[in-house]
Parts: sequence; structure tokens; C-alpha cells
Amino acid sequence: MRFLPVLAGVFAIVYGVTGYRGWLVFFIGIGGAWLLAALWVFSLKRGLSIERDIHHAWATVGESVPERLKVINNSWLPALWVEIIDASEALPDPVRLVSDVAAHATRTRHPNHLYRRRGLYTLGPTRLRTGDPFGLYTLTIHNPHSNTILVTLPLLPLSRIRIAPGGWAGDQRRHRAALERDISDAGVRNYVPGDSLRRIHWPASAHNDTLIVRQLEAATSGDWWIFVDLDSSVQAGSGQDSTLELSIILAASLAVRGLKERRRVGLALAGPELVWLEPRGDPAHRWRILRALAKAESGSHSLAELLAVGRPAQTATVILITPTSDPAWVASAGRGRRGGSRMALLVDPHSFGKPVDQGKLVRALAYNGIPYMRMTKSLLDEAYSAHQKARRLQPDGIETGKRYLQQGGATWQSMD
Repeated sequence: MRFLPVLAGVFAIVYGVTGYRGWLVFFIGIGGAWLLAALWVFSLKRGLSIERDIHHAWATVGESVPERLKVINNSWLPALWVEIIDASEALPDPVRLVSDVAAHATRTRHPNHLYRRRGLYTLGPTRLRTGDPFGLYTLTIHNPHSNTILVTLPLLPLSRIRIAPGGWAGDQRRHRAALERDISDAGVRNYVPGDSLRRIHWPASAHNDTLIVRQLEAATSGDWWIFVDLDSSVQAGSGQDSTLELSIILAASLAVRGLKERRRVGLALAGPELVWLEPRGDPAHRWRILRALAKAESGSHSLAELLAVGRPAQTATVILITPTSDPAWVASAGRGRRGGSRMALLVDPHSFGKPVDQGKLVRALAYNGIPYMRMTKSLLDEAYSAHQKARRLQPDGIETGKRYLQQGGATWQSMD
């Protein structure tokens, strides 16, 4: 388009030399079109913008997440065509829409994003492309704002798995010492009628000019530590139909169950990078765990190496989830146990088409007094079928727990 001012200047010179009115018509037409196109694009640059809002903070695999795309034109000229391009690489189906927006008007679209794979997805940044009616100039507007969506796997109730702190799991007898639970401070909160006066935090009450009480929770004898084996060499199956996905579903389901039972839950796994989340019981910890599991991928570290990284408290309940047949980790898992308990969930690779015998591992677990349960592929099918049934039964508009809050966003979005 750089030649247009030059061409208009040439026509002006030729008209001045020859005096022929035809050159004047060419000069006015080309010069006017160039000037009008430049002013049109300049006006759109100042008045055109986009807003993107997602309705959910999180979703489960197989769910569609609705989004609202609002293109706002505050210019006094219309945008005859606007191309909306999503620049995020993680989006399963990138947004690419073409529309038009009248002057001083708004155009809204409602695309749905179907997520077939767990993970942390980003919507944005966004790029708008538009231009003038003559096709002389193209304007690109970058919107750096982005939203994130956590896509998790469906959960299982796992009610038949009996787990409790204090050296008891499955059918083992519970140690008497485990019944003595220490109490520690977990924070403070406002006083509510019925709270014991002995729990009032007087310095904090005086500082805030209102009654503040200590919030108490159980010490480490009630903690759960969940270890997940992500070693790629022991996995069977592929994609969503694999021991890796079942292991992550089991870990997420147990973590949510433990937190609902008001226990502190910790998570340890080693994929491409180490994840070590100390046991906590606050509501935000649920999202820390679910986010870590949603992003989990297979790695090259064995369960024995993961157990060697750190030691949970001796009074904690340690749940080990693995598809391996190698008993090398068993001795280290049971070593140093005093008052705590261990339990193994053996994901059966044979049910995923990998002929592996876990007999040697089972004998090692029995020798070390560690109870175990076998987890087969049927649990994976059960999780997805139960999720699909729940979606069909759920009334429209009831998913309030997944609503995205514009102010502050989802709790897990601001975490380290």
C-alpha cells in the first residue's frame, strides 16, 4: 500500500503539467481511497476490543466448557469483517471466527470447548484481525488476557477401600497408641456461638476488636500420604485407556475422599518433574492436588526412587499406587514404620493387555505386613460411565461449583 501516496502524487504532477481533468479524477479517487482507508483503520484501532469470559473454572474429561466472546466496537465506523484467532497452543480446538460489528455496537459469540484429555488449558491470548473496506490495510490487535481451565479425570467413590490412620488399614488391627491424636493450631477464625471460651485468641481479638478463636486440627497421626508410581517402564495401555490414567484417578479420588473426611492429605509423584505436596487440609489444597494430577505425565523414576526422596511422618498413613511387579520398593516403604500404616493399591497391568505377574510383589507385601488391593481396568470404565450418567441426570444450570468468578478467578489459579 506504500505505492498509493506515490501514485497519487504522480497523478497530481501529471495533472499540473497537462491540465487534463482525467488525471485529476484519478488523483482524487486514489488519494481519497487511501485517506479514507487509513482513517477507517485508525478509528478501528482506537475503538475495537474483545472480552473473553469462561463460565467454568474447571471441568471433567468429556465435558464441554461454554465461553462468551464479546467483540466491542466503540468506533464511529463499522468493522465490516473481524477475524478472531486464539493464540494459545494448549487449546484442543483453537478458536477462529469471522464476524462483523456495526459502529457503536457489540457482537457476542458463544463457542463451546470439548476437552477429551486432562490437563491445564489456557484460553488466550487473543488476536483480532480486521481491515478497511477497500482491502488496502490490515489491522491486528493483540489482547494479552488469558483464562485457565483445569480439566480433571472423573472420580470414584472407593467406598470399599478401608483406610484409617494409626497403623490400621484393610483388615489389620489398629494400634492403641494411634487413638491418641495430638491437636495443633491450624489458624484462626471469627467466633461463632457455641465455641469454647478456652479457644479464644485474646491478642488477636483485641487487635481486631472482635472475638477470634483458634481453629484446631489433628496432628500427623491422621495424615494421608499418597504416592503415585509414574514410571513409564511399568505402565500398560495408552492414552486414556492405561494404567497411568487409572493410577491418577485413584490418587485424585482418595485425595478428595481424605479431604472430605477432614484429614490432611499429601501427594508425591515423579514424572518429568518431582511433585511433593506436604499434607494440608485447607480447601485450596484440593485444587493443588487436582492440578498436579491433571498435569501428571509418565517419567523415568521408579517408585523406589520416589520413596527415597523423602520420608513421611512415621505416624502417617501411606497409600502407594503402582502397576509395577518389582518388589524393590516394598522394604523401603515399610522401613521405619511406628504407629503409622501402609497400604498398596496394585493397578493390574494384565487387565490392560500387558502379561505381567505381580506374584513376587504380593509375597513381598505379605512378608512386610503391608495390605494391598488389586485395581483392574473395570474401575476405569466405571469411572467414565458413572461420570456420563451423572451428566445426563444433572439439571441445566446447576453446575455452580464450576462457575468462574470474574473477580479473583479460581482459587488454584493464584497458587505457586
